[in-house]
Parts: sequence; C-alpha cells; structure tokens
Amino acid sequence: MKSTAQFLMAAVFAVGLATFVSAETPGKGSTLNLGSHKAATSQEEIQSLKKGDRYALVCMECKSINVKEIADDKEAEALCHEGGSVHCDACKKKATIKHSGPPGKGTTSKKVTYVMEDGKECMFLVPIKK
Repeated sequence: MKSTAQFLMAAVFAVGLATFVSAETPGKGSTLNLGSHKAATSQEEIQSLKKGDRYALVCMECKSINVKEIADDKEAEALCHEGGSVHCDACKKKATIKHSGPPGKGTTSKKVTYVMEDGKECMFLVPIKK
C-alpha cells in the first residue's frame, strides 16, 4: 500500500513537472540567434559589431566555440587590431591578429586572420548579430 502511494505521488509530481517544463519553439527565448552564420573575414565586418552583439570565436586547434558578447565598441576594434591577440577560453592558446592584402580587385578592406606563432591560421570569428 505504501509503495502504491509513493508511486502515485511520483507520477503526479512527474506530470506536474512535465507541464511546467515545456519546450519553446526554435528561436524563441533562446540566448543565441539560431540559423546559419558566416565567418567575418574583413576588418569592416568585425568593426561593425556593436555593444550587445554576440560573436563566436572558433578555435581550430581544440575544436571549440567560444560565444562572447561585445561589451563596448573598443572591444570590436581590438578583435581586428593588427598585431593584437585573442585567446581561446578552452585550450588557453594565444592567436595573433594578422592583416593580409592588399585588397583584391573591387574591395577596400584587408583580410583579418588569427594565426599561431608559426603563421598557421588557427581561429576565426563569426558574428552573431541580434
């Protein structure tokens, strides 16, 4: 008798919990903008990030994605400053910001890459704008 009562109480609790915890439709209430996002390769694309915009820093060394939020306009500038550096939060490796160019035909911006000490590209940035 006692085990039947405990079973009924657990069942009522489970049903109550299931109605309380309901899944939302994709894109509603999530902290990220779901969908497809392309990597930013130019300085202008990175500098266009504004306070509150999110971006993903993808590390090809440890195969991790670090999602961060722009705190101020200076942070967006620092993400593409020639000779600056960014760090992977997962593997703690440091990448140096390098500009390459000159700009191609019909473009006015230089390509921004994140490289290791040996010059190998190791990270890329993906804007996730609101």
